[in-house]
Formats: sequence, C-alpha cells, structure tokens
Amino acid sequence: MTTQSEDPNERVDHPRWYNGHPSGIETIDLIENLPCNLANAVKYLWRCGLKATETPLRDLQSARWYTERERRRVYIYELEDEPAQKIEIVWRAFARRVIDAGDGGVLSRYLENLLLGDFGDMIETIDCAIEELQKDADDS
Repeated sequence: MTTQSEDPNERVDHPRWYNGHPSGIETIDLIENLPCNLANAVKYLWRCGLKATETPLRDLQSARWYTERERRRVYIYELEDEPAQKIEIVWRAFARRVIDAGDGGVLSRYLENLLLGDFGDMIETIDCAIEELQKDADDS
C-alpha cells in the first residue's frame, strides 16, 4: 500500500481522491486484479464527489456504464462465474477492508455485491445513488 503524496497538487502517483479512504488502502491496490470494466467502475465510485473536475453524478453514471458493459461481456462470453469465483484472494481481502472501514455508502455496497457476483444489485446500488443525488439537487 502506498501513502498520499505531500504535494497537494499531486495528480499522478498518489492523488488525494484515490488515496483518502479510512481503510488506508489506495484504489490501485484494490482494482489491479479486477477485470478492466469492474476496475473502472470501482475507480469512479471510489472518487465520487472527491475529484474537483468531475461531478458525483458523472462519476456514478460512469460506474454504471462500466458495470453494465461488464455484465454484457460476462453474458456474451458465458463467464457467469468470473466475478464471484475468479477474483483473487488478495483483492477480496482488500475489498473486505474497504467495506469494513467504510460508512456503508455506495462504494461499500457496490463492493459487497461485487464479491457476491451480483450484477443486478451492483447496478441497482448505483441507480439508487444517482436517484438520491438527483433528488437532492431537485430539493436544492
């Protein structure tokens, strides 16, 4: 695991939006063993609301897009067991630490469903977060 750079402008090695989780885990440590689409979805959920150049809604929409793409890939190539059965033990341990240190938010719920290999619940988790964000915006 790596630590956050002392440079407040660091954008390459250890950006703040990928390195500030209470678990002490950096995003790359968690996602490097995932299929590309799921790694991207987790990355967007991880940084949701933290990166100044993106809106939380855009991050959630991107995470949903990558999750849906992975679900289609698994279906087309008949890889139904891949998300639940073939994710490495190290990744599972990191995911469990992130879930345990989290606040039960969208990232934690998504990771729980990913560990179970449940694409429907993964997408529903993101959809609920998008609806909540849009409702909050409407109420403002």
